[in-house]
Amino acid sequence: MTRHLLIAALLAAGLWQLGQGASVQAKALIGQVLLERAWARSDDGHSASPWPGAVSRPVARMRVPHMQVRRLVLDGADTPVLAWGPGMETGPHGHRMIAAHRDTHFRFLEHLEIDHRVELEYRDGLHERWQVVDRQVVDARVTALDMGLAEDLLTLITCYPFDAASAGGPLRLVITLRPEPGPGISPSA
Repeated sequence: MTRHLLIAALLAAGLWQLGQGASVQAKALIGQVLLERAWARSDDGHSASPWPGAVSRPVARMRVPHMQVRRLVLDGADTPVLAWGPGMETGPHGHRMIAAHRDTHFRFLEHLEIDHRVELEYRDGLHERWQVVDRQVVDARVTALDMGLAEDLLTLITCYPFDAASAGGPLRLVITLRPEPGPGISPSA
C-alpha cells in the first residue's frame, strides 16, 4: 500500500512539473497570437489591449529576417510582462533594452551573431534597422546595464546558458546592436 502511494505521489509530482513547463510554453505561444490581434486592432500609433486586464501592450514588432523570427515586443520588462513576450525599456537618451526568456521568445539569440541584423517597427510607422556589434556573457550580480547612456543602442538580454537545467541563474547573454541607417529607414533621434 505504501509503495502504491509513493508511486502515485511521484507520478503526481512529475505531472505537475510537466504541466508547469508546458504552461510557460503555452503562455508564450498564446501570448504572441493575442498580441498579434491587438497589434492589428491598433490605430493612430496607439496600442490596443491584447486582453482584458493585460499588464502591457505591444509597442514594436521585432524581426530577424535571416532567421524568419518575428516577435511582438511589449512595453516594460517586468516578470509578468516577460511571461507573454519580449519586453522593452527605453532610457532617457534613447538606449533601448529588450529582454525575454531564453527558453521561449529569445531562444533564437543563441544563434544571433556579430553583423546579423534586427529590425524594429513601431506603431507610429517608424522602422529601424540594427546590426549586432557585440555578444558577451555577463554575471548579473556584478554587471549592470546603463540605460542612461547617451548613445543610440539596442541591447538584447536573456538568461544564459540556453541549456541550463534550471532558470534564473546569474549569467546573462547581452547582445549589443547599433543603428544601421539606410533607404526608407528612420534612425531614432
